[in-house]
Amino acid sequence: MFALRSPCTCPSTASTSSRCSPPLLAWARKRGAARGLTQQAMASAGCPEPEQSQLIGAKAAANSTVPTQGLAHLWPSVSWSRYHIQVLFVDRTDTVRARLAAGLFERCAEWNGYGRALYPWTCGLTVGGPRDIHAISKLTALMRGAADLEILPRYFTRPAEAFELEDLDRYDLVMALDSSILEEMRAMVVSEHSPGPDREYYLQKICLLTTFSHYESDAVLTRRGGFALLPAQLSILLKTGAGGVKASKAVVDIASPDLSSPDGAAQWEATVAALVLSTASLVKYLIDAYPENMPHWDPVD
Repeated sequence: MFALRSPCTCPSTASTSSRCSPPLLAWARKRGAARGLTQQAMASAGCPEPEQSQLIGAKAAANSTVPTQGLAHLWPSVSWSRYHIQVLFVDRTDTVRARLAAGLFERCAEWNGYGRALYPWTCGLTVGGPRDIHAISKLTALMRGAADLEILPRYFTRPAEAFELEDLDRYDLVMALDSSILEEMRAMVVSEHSPGPDREYYLQKICLLTTFSHYESDAVLTRRGGFALLPAQLSILLKTGAGGVKASKAVVDIASPDLSSPDGAAQWEATVAALVLSTASLVKYLIDAYPENMPHWDPVD
């Protein structure tokens, strides 16, 4: 699976405008600071400055506006040393959940000014054969729903890809869409690496996506206006759809909707709401993890 190798090259998933731009990152950081509750909380608590090239997950946890002591140990260390972060979303077959997650992640990153620094990709643990007529019908329904969410069609038209252990070297974070996928990937790492630093390094890269759902408060997630974490459409969807924010935060394993069932629309709404919550919170976590004293980098200099 393809991944970035330098700070100024972009994977095929990134939009045509997604070229690394540290000045844009600086603007985005100022925008995030204007939201500002997190930095004020850190200052009042006397938190130390972050390292330049490595920022541990605890710093981002300190930035959160909600109590997170029970989940902070599950959040990974994040390094912005290459001035971008690549996230791999993994579901069972690389057809619905991971692709929806990647599309929503990209949209939220773009909204917050980090579309040129946060890059999503997808794969599945078990990839099937060529699409049959039923799969094509399902794809049409998926693309219609994705279009309503302003997710680009390319997320659903490319061939499925299978997860491989080498992806742990290609990507900064690997997000499992449910607990069984998480355990299977962790088992692959354990069988490949003996106990030691290498095993721990790879294991901490693999996370359950919904562990980030509790990173931000309901007020931040549903805030409206220029400094909102989410576009208005997604914020309203999260607040009013599928039981609201509380119901989405209760989700642990994000289910794949059966669009052919009588309650397919309700399943779709619940899946989308859970993914909006978790991907937006993940984006905020990664933004908070950007070191405030990171040296400026300009590819022209």
